[in-house]
Amino acid sequence: MDEEIKENQKLTNMVSITAVITNVLLAIVKVSVGLIFNSMAVLADGIDTTTDILTSSTVLISSLISRKPPDREHPYGHQRAENIGAKVISFVIFYAGISLLIESVKRLINGQYNVLEGFIPLIAAVLSVAGKTFLFTIEYSTGKKTKSQAMVAEAKNMRNDIIMSCLVFVGVILNKLGLAWIDPLVSVVMSFIILKVAWDVFEENAHELMDGLYENEMWIYDRVFDVCKACGAYNPHKVRIRKIGGKFDIDMDVEVDGNMTVKQAHEITKCIRKRLGDSKDIYDVVVHVEPEGNNEKEPYGLSQNSSNSANGNL
Repeated sequence: MDEEIKENQKLTNMVSITAVITNVLLAIVKVSVGLIFNSMAVLADGIDTTTDILTSSTVLISSLISRKPPDREHPYGHQRAENIGAKVISFVIFYAGISLLIESVKRLINGQYNVLEGFIPLIAAVLSVAGKTFLFTIEYSTGKKTKSQAMVAEAKNMRNDIIMSCLVFVGVILNKLGLAWIDPLVSVVMSFIILKVAWDVFEENAHELMDGLYENEMWIYDRVFDVCKACGAYNPHKVRIRKIGGKFDIDMDVEVDGNMTVKQAHEITKCIRKRLGDSKDIYDVVVHVEPEGNNEKEPYGLSQNSSNSANGNL
């Protein structure tokens, strides 16, 4: 495991621990204020923060697992642990959203709301906005830097927490102006935001777990074809690229002059591996050599011609 990976995981762990501690403090404040002042919106914000504690812990645990080197049972390493962690996060967020929606609608229908007393709920909302903004900033920047899908997923959840805390802030103000029904209504809006976040996190990580690439990531195929040409390889085909731990894992077949020695052909593969592997976006590169003009039916992967078409030769 290289130094960059170790440093990234160390940074991820430090940010995750910071997030857990900050969320614990915020959750205690908001849940206590929500219960004492009977504010559904503040309580809902506190419950949401409690789920953030679980998700931050999940990121930390998955990061520790992904640090483990490849072994006999996991020859590709343990980087997928972060995707699994992000999937767990999506289910936790979904459960919180559904529970909040049901309770909020019940209170709205049954008229279970009242005008809040004092300014403590307002102060709790302000603290929540400040704390969540701090966490979003460090988690998103760290997730992008370390290419941690779980960290980015949690940051996206944190971004929406900021919106929800702002809604609570506005709701508390309107409530104190006499619009008591705003409190459970804000909770309903918050629940839909939570559910949207859950779906986004689920869909993004399901895509990667199924070895899919998004349209804005397809540039990597052009990069592969350009490198093959520059290194003297012909007809790169059966090119399959997936992401592991936020990096590209590349597998391909190339053709070379059939009269080449094994050593000469190997030098071409070394050239391809070096030029691609120099990028921080690359996890691993595997190149299989075939004699020029080899004609086999190979149903998997992309060739240069198929990558330029809509469907490819999948």
